[in-house]
Amino acid sequence: MRARPLRPWMFPLFAAVLCTALPWLAAADPWPSLAIPSQNARDARSPTPRPPAGDATERARHLFDALRTGTPDRVEAAMDFFLPREPFLAIKDMSGAAGYFNTLTRAYRHDIAAFRTEIPGLARATFSRFELSRACTWMAAGREANRLPYWSCYRSKLFVNVDGRERPLEVRVMINWGERWYVTHLRPFH
Repeated sequence: MRARPLRPWMFPLFAAVLCTALPWLAAADPWPSLAIPSQNARDARSPTPRPPAGDATERARHLFDALRTGTPDRVEAAMDFFLPREPFLAIKDMSGAAGYFNTLTRAYRHDIAAFRTEIPGLARATFSRFELSRACTWMAAGREANRLPYWSCYRSKLFVNVDGRERPLEVRVMINWGERWYVTHLRPFH
């Protein structure tokens, strides 16, 4: 049997069928092979225990190295402190999530460059410490266009020593994926 070519009148019908199917497709798990940590399980209705800082200090050192040097390899290494793409897309329940992730990634890289121009002596700085904020909120599924819940902490601090003076650099928003903490906004995002 030979397939018939599409006729112009078929396009609106095809579009209607596709629009009907999109909500069903959006509800499907976009990353079926991605293991969802128990802390971010879709069925969690009440806050899970807030994870400790864990290895965030070690990964904050990568961000510090990027801030200090600005070299492409150090900026790339600092991406391990930013929420990875697959968990981001699993968490977000919105059209255009991949584009939004790309926007946030560009903003993170831009913010690293902005810190470098705004803080004199950063190239001579040394790492002091990282403090995960205590100002945290449980984000249940359904809030902020999320399909999965998570903890969100605001205004964590990366402390650096510049010319003998300790200086805090704010890390605006971090969220957990399992036991690990990741940046989603290094500075205020508009």
